[in-house]
Amino acid sequence: MKNLRTKLAAVVIAAAAFTAAPIAAFADGYPPASVVSGPATVTAGGTATFTFGGFDPNEQVTFTLTGENAAGATLAVVKAAVNSKSITKTASAQGTASVTVTLPANASGTYTLTADSASTDPASTTFTVAGSGGSGLPATGIDAASMTGVWIGGGALLAAGIAVTSVAVIRRRQAEQA
Repeated sequence: MKNLRTKLAAVVIAAAAFTAAPIAAFADGYPPASVVSGPATVTAGGTATFTFGGFDPNEQVTFTLTGENAAGATLAVVKAAVNSKSITKTASAQGTASVTVTLPANASGTYTLTADSASTDPASTTFTVAGSGGSGLPATGIDAASMTGVWIGGGALLAAGIAVTSVAVIRRRQAEQA
């Protein structure tokens, strides 16, 4: 029985190795594109040019800008959700492609610009809107004001639970006395 288990384990390991070997060999995929130049901060309403390299000559490169109000959309007075906007350009004969980004006047936070093509893995760069905090971290957690409804609702449920329990105890005592 032990011999059968050993042989079965060897077959399973060999099958896994034969399956994983081709996947590992092609794990790198295409060579990655690279960020050649671009600023780390851009002012709201400002313009900046970013250059990426490593593409095949004259190939189509898709640039995608992702961030708050990246598509220039607004919704009443509420800040727009994170969204994106794309454009396709042709790489130069040297394999570089540039895009000029103009941020909306109400831009804030951090933006990511990605360049992707058929011959390379995507490359991206992140930049921050000047004067918008600069940490680039999303706002997480809660503030006390947003918890007011939860505290009131929880208090009401607690009071109702105490009232129901009190009535049940009173009725039980009355039933025991009778």
